[in-house]
Amino acid sequence: LRHLAQLIGEERPFYGLQARGLYGDHAPHETFEEMASDYIAEIKTVQADGPYILGGFSGGGITAYEMARQLKAAGEEVAQVIFLDTPLPYNDPLSSVDRMSIHWQRIRTQGVAYFAEWAKNRYRWELEKFRGRFNYIEETGQTPAEFKSGDMEAAFYQALSRYKIEALDISAKLFRPKLPVKYSLSGGRLANIDREIIHDDNGWPRYIIDLAVAEVPGNHDSMVLEPNVRVLATKMRQCIDEADPKKK
Repeated sequence: LRHLAQLIGEERPFYGLQARGLYGDHAPHETFEEMASDYIAEIKTVQADGPYILGGFSGGGITAYEMARQLKAAGEEVAQVIFLDTPLPYNDPLSSVDRMSIHWQRIRTQGVAYFAEWAKNRYRWELEKFRGRFNYIEETGQTPAEFKSGDMEAAFYQALSRYKIEALDISAKLFRPKLPVKYSLSGGRLANIDREIIHDDNGWPRYIIDLAVAEVPGNHDSMVLEPNVRVLATKMRQCIDEADPKKK
């Protein structure tokens, strides 16, 4: 998020928090609650009291959400939470009708080639299951830092599976790219190439009443990189200015 920090940091301090465990000998956080508590302790060394403007990219937005929950529980004011294409911490399940619909849509677009692709993907899935069952590790030539990144990802998904999200009375803004629609499902619902149900608002109104959504150029990864990040930074500056109590 260096590009974003540089663009917004021209007008105001912009602080980033590095996930514990990526560098050094510290173990990654095991829960979002623990992660948020430590991050709050860090931000209070810079700003002791609210109101706070918090944000996070992708899964980092869930951490920001938990930070907002803990801060509000402690009597602090959270002026705004900004999600950068943050999904909910769980996926909506596909029904058997949804799965059948996806199969038919694939057959219509790919023809008989679909069955060969299905068999190949099934083989890969079985192989990965075998590797996980027997702790199979192959030589990949990865550096220690890359192995650390893998540990971080594993810890993140473990924390994600444990997190119990609660509804919050906060103001939030979601910036997301164009929805990566691949399949149309019943009831006007949509799914992406990974067969995950997607929503215009990423599903957050289930927990946040005051949520605004803005579309930005790029995809999930490139929205925070040049040149797309300049559009995101412009929209974020406006959002932050509107939330800043000092400018109201």
